[in-house]
Amino acid sequence: MDFDERQLRAFLAIAETGSLGRAARVANLTQPSLSRLVKGMEDRLGHPLFDRGGKGMTLTPAGELLAVHARHIVSEMQTTRDELAALRGLKRGVVRIGAVAAVMRTLVADTVGKLLEGAPGLRVELIEAVDGELLDALVTRRVDLVVAASPLDHADITAIGPGAYADSFAVFCAAVHPLPTAPGLAAALAQDWVMPGPAFTPRQTFESVVRAQGLVAPRVAVETASVEAMIAISARSHLLCWLPEPLLAAHVTSGTMRRLDVPELATQRSFILHRRRSGLLPEAARRFVELFPLAP
Repeated sequence: MDFDERQLRAFLAIAETGSLGRAARVANLTQPSLSRLVKGMEDRLGHPLFDRGGKGMTLTPAGELLAVHARHIVSEMQTTRDELAALRGLKRGVVRIGAVAAVMRTLVADTVGKLLEGAPGLRVELIEAVDGELLDALVTRRVDLVVAASPLDHADITAIGPGAYADSFAVFCAAVHPLPTAPGLAAALAQDWVMPGPAFTPRQTFESVVRAQGLVAPRVAVETASVEAMIAISARSHLLCWLPEPLLAAHVTSGTMRRLDVPELATQRSFILHRRRSGLLPEAARRFVELFPLAP
């Protein structure tokens, strides 16, 4: 395969956006130029790379295979540029970090601040997501490091170590909710809730905690993957939510939300810093790891 970086980046732009129009803006090409580029790649490979349908452009099996290698090649080329820049003594480069919401706003934010203080020319790209999405981002080389709430089980991923930070999940409701501050587990579970979908780790953990009490999980009236949406909906309704306490601190202080005392649903969690097993970390990512506070 003798495609250059520009071609691979253009191909990945289509794969990630699912649209020639959106990909053309990302790749800084016209749509006709991008279409010709993909057609040339397909002719040289002897395989169609995309299915072109009413719902946009989706990868064929050949396209899926090329995408895996293209991401690896593009990532390694960027890493090489970053390493060469570091050898020239240039305090620049990119570090790409993925993390769950709570730690993104605490440990990651603190570490990024220290990193930029020592090297203001660096650029930082952050992805806030749940563990499953973060694993995919790390495997597909969209990020260099991930801080997840549980070990990422994948042959290509290894844990650097646990972060020196833990938080607790608790039950929250609107300040005007009629429930008392200590409603009891049964009363809390009798309410309707706003939660992430069943595939998300926090939802699975919550339901596991409830089952451990010998009870049935409550009715989830609203499902959303957005932490901000969960908070906003709970603050404006009678729906309860189950979220990390640091994310609600400002809302509790402002008087829009309040914490309910339901000890059976109070759960502590810690965080783990991960990287890929193979390949070199960019200099900026290595520096992030050095600054990131790990548990003793």
